[in-house]
Amino acid sequence: MNTRRTSARLSPARRTALVCTALAAATAVGTAGCTWNGADVRSASESYTVKEKVTVVDIDAYAGDITLTAAGPERRTVGVTEDLEYDKTKPRTEHTVDGNTLRLSTDDCGGNGDTCAVGYTVAVPAAMDVRLKTGVGTVTVRGTAGKVSAHTDGGDIRMLKSRAPKVTADTGGGDVSATFAAAPSRVRAESGGGDVKVLLPRAEYAVNATTGGGTREVTVPTGSASPHKITARSGGGDVSVLPAP
Repeated sequence: MNTRRTSARLSPARRTALVCTALAAATAVGTAGCTWNGADVRSASESYTVKEKVTVVDIDAYAGDITLTAAGPERRTVGVTEDLEYDKTKPRTEHTVDGNTLRLSTDDCGGNGDTCAVGYTVAVPAAMDVRLKTGVGTVTVRGTAGKVSAHTDGGDIRMLKSRAPKVTADTGGGDVSATFAAAPSRVRAESGGGDVKVLLPRAEYAVNATTGGGTREVTVPTGSASPHKITARSGGGDVSVLPAP
């Protein structure tokens, strides 16, 4: 069944977080001077190391970018940096270890103010499974080899040099771009309206690629019996499944 995910309606705080993030990217400056209805945006940052033994990282951010990178083979801990942006009430963040899972989460600043975002920059052992979710923001995953689940209501998803065996990546309206360094067993990449591009190493793949309004391009070797299953869908953007460079 070909389902289409649409972007969730964004609150003023989430809309403002997206605008400020885009402004920072366009101007190569921070968002400390970004305003909404005349309110100055304040910022704070905290870094810490989680030394407990965990095999899964689960991040649930109200709004903000998530960047997760696989560290070297000697890495045994998880390094986290939280970058906060808000105009009235400071967002509350939590990090807890539940069994083998590290959970990172944020609130909505109590519903106060127009800007409320927490960006996460995380370094993990390469084999760790990750589950990443943000209301507004870009999700970037680099070099991991565990299972990946990534979702954003209103931003892009980027996967670089991935060795993940199973990947689910979906966005309400942004682009999805995934480049693999090893042939995955199962990939589902979906956007409500943006472009979807999956770049794969040499192998044969069972590909299901569809779009509601863009162009479709599949140039990898295909075979329905392949154990490597690739699903790429967009509600209105271009969809391409291509050989990795």
